[in-house]
Amino acid sequence: MFDGPINLDNIEANKIFDYLYEIFYDDFILNNVYLNETIYINPESYKKDEGKELSFWHLTTRETPHHIKVENRIIRQKERLLDYGRASRLHWVKPIIENHTDQEIKMFYRKETKGKKPIRLYLWAYNEDFVVILQKLGRSSSFLVTSFYITHERKRNDFQKYYEEYMSQSNPELRRCEWF
Repeated sequence: MFDGPINLDNIEANKIFDYLYEIFYDDFILNNVYLNETIYINPESYKKDEGKELSFWHLTTRETPHHIKVENRIIRQKERLLDYGRASRLHWVKPIIENHTDQEIKMFYRKETKGKKPIRLYLWAYNEDFVVILQKLGRSSSFLVTSFYITHERKRNDFQKYYEEYMSQSNPELRRCEWF
C-alpha cells in the first residue's frame, strides 16, 4: 500500500508547495474521497490560505513557535513551516483513509481533551509511523485535521496506549462512538 516517501530534495524550494498541492488537489479536490464508502472527506475548499485549502497546510507543514522582539517586549508567534516527514508522505493520506480496515492500519477513536471537544478518528499506519486524523462534520462527512510522521518513541508509545484504551473500551466516553 505504501510507496516510499516522496523525495523533495530534487524540487526547488520555491516550488515544493505547488508540487505537493498537485497531489492534494488530485486526491481530494478532483476526486471525492470516502471513509468506509459512506463518509465524505470534505477538503473544506472554502477555507483557504494563500490559495490552498487549510487542510493542505495541515498535511504538509508544522506549526513552529518563535519569539520576536517588539520594542521592549518579547512576543511569541507561530508560523507554519514545511515538515518533510508529513509532506513527503502526503500521497499516503488517501490510501490510508480508503484502506482503513487493512491490517497495516490501527484505527481508533480518541477524545483530545476533557470537556466538549469532539472525538476524533485516528488512522495509524503503525509500521510506517504515520498517522491521519479525521474529525466528523455531520452524519456523512468529516474533514482532515492533520497527518504526521512519528519521529519519537514516546509518541509511538502514546499512540499504542490510545489504541489499547479504545480497543479495551475502558474509557466510557469512547464506548459506541464509532462513525460506522
